[in-house]
Amino acid sequence: MPGSRERANWRLGAALLALALYAAAWGAPADVRPAAALLGAVIATAAAGRAGGVVVALGAVVLPVAVPVRIALAVAALANGELHERHRRSARALAARSFTDRLTGLRNYDFFAEAMRAEVARVRRYGGCVTLLLLDLDRFKAFNDHHGHAAGNRLLAAVGRTIEREKRDADVAARFGGEEFAVLVPGRTTDAAVVAERLRAAIADISPGPVSRHDLSPGVTASAGLATFPVDARDPAELFELADRALYEAKRRGRDRTVTAADLVERPLRIAR
Repeated sequence: MPGSRERANWRLGAALLALALYAAAWGAPADVRPAAALLGAVIATAAAGRAGGVVVALGAVVLPVAVPVRIALAVAALANGELHERHRRSARALAARSFTDRLTGLRNYDFFAEAMRAEVARVRRYGGCVTLLLLDLDRFKAFNDHHGHAAGNRLLAAVGRTIEREKRDADVAARFGGEEFAVLVPGRTTDAAVVAERLRAAIADISPGPVSRHDLSPGVTASAGLATFPVDARDPAELFELADRALYEAKRRGRDRTVTAADLVERPLRIAR
């Protein structure tokens, strides 16, 4: 799938070609002008959607062709531009849904994995750091078993909304599956630790609400593990492994806490250079 820059370049090229064809209609023989103008209109609306249709419709007013042809061209351009605009909106909505976890509203694993690779590549090229924050709800299975899957899903949805609200704009948050979440934080471990503590505090404040009047749902806590590239890891795989080990260590130490890769006692992986 082409990137946004490639799409922008394609649209610019198509718009210039449409403009050239439109201009050629002025100097072309009378019997060729309608075809040249129509081809330009098709390309312009495909490239620029509704905006292209409006431009073509306005240009049709002064085209050196018969009045009925001008009217038909303007109407066709507006209709075709609107059609392309709706198609593009539908495609964007479909792409967004394909990379979104439906329950929590956060990004899914596929989107996050690609974002992590891209962020590591950016750091390698331009310098700086990026930190992976793994977050796991404590004793979620017991909560699910006691209150039922519906209550568990409501809790996960509330956690997703909380993470989306509390993270920074530059951070990328995703649900990895089950009760595990991940946040990609541009910056050092200290920056991500601040984010982790803010998220954990906000999650602890979530009140799932009573399942029945006789059974009040307790609050939940979360454990977090952090690892930073290139300080702790040499590539995305090591980054994830160290963050996961730090998360496991947070669980081992009693849950409801944040542990960084630097806190790990045993670190068989070499520190990145």
